[in-house]
Amino acid sequence: MLEAVSATDIAVNGLKAQRTRMNVIANNIANVQTTRTLEGGPFRRQLAIFRGEQLSPKLSTDDFGVKILGIEEDDSPFREVFDPSHPDANDDGIVMYPNINLSIEMINLLSAQRAYEANVDVITSGRRMTNKALEILS
Repeated sequence: MLEAVSATDIAVNGLKAQRTRMNVIANNIANVQTTRTLEGGPFRRQLAIFRGEQLSPKLSTDDFGVKILGIEEDDSPFREVFDPSHPDANDDGIVMYPNINLSIEMINLLSAQRAYEANVDVITSGRRMTNKALEILS
């Protein structure tokens, strides 16, 4: 039996996913200068991986919308900066910095913020439609 699915349920999943994405981006921005981690080496940029599900009669309401499949590390090369005075410089004076481009992170953050706002708008519109329907019925 197909469970009733509301736009609100789907939008809430979207809100959760975008909140996680914004947290991952904020962590990347916070670590843009981190040259040494507990694992050794510079901080490695992280990415939130989404998975979406299509509507079908066989899925439960918990499976609709978007989900975070996981958080993965970006394996692109680290930035190399010549700074022989830095404590983490190698013998050639090169310091390995995280593979984070602040401009890209800010664009991704803006995109996540817009998607979050769109999901809030879906919830707000649903409430307005429900209230109008109740006014018509009364």
